[in-house]
Amino acid sequence: MKTEPKNVTIRFEVITSDLLAVEKIVSSSGFFRPDEVPVAIDLVTERLEKGAESGYEFVIAEVDGLTVAYACFGLIPCTLYSYDLYWIATHEDYRGQGLGKIVLREVEKAITTLGGKTIYVETSYLPNYEPTRAFYLKNNYIEKARFEDFYNDGDDKVVYIKKL
Repeated sequence: MKTEPKNVTIRFEVITSDLLAVEKIVSSSGFFRPDEVPVAIDLVTERLEKGAESGYEFVIAEVDGLTVAYACFGLIPCTLYSYDLYWIATHEDYRGQGLGKIVLREVEKAITTLGGKTIYVETSYLPNYEPTRAFYLKNNYIEKARFEDFYNDGDDKVVYIKKL
């Protein structure tokens, strides 16, 4: 069993090296299709280029100076206090060590500080996403909706929420 890393550092601003780090994290997870990986990188790029105006906020977790987990979230347009958790991922080599929970807690704290009251998360209902769905349930998210065949035939979208 993997143990929790001892030298975890959290930061909230992306840096240029996060472009490659996010690509490695998302690619290593095995959850995302190849066409989804550039989307994650594009959000980092947009934050680097536009700063806060991008609407994308980040929590980055480093272990011994290496970026190994991250989350991207933002205020949902045309809402006052509802936030989307767009991405949360941990590099495969570091999964099972509690980093996802650490990053998620930091996201929740940041959203609360920004005046947010609710977090919305979308994920797949495919069998390989069972650990993802269990992660949200274990962290007190509630399944609020399911849309059949959303991503593809037989691939439903599940929406979880958490009131802060």
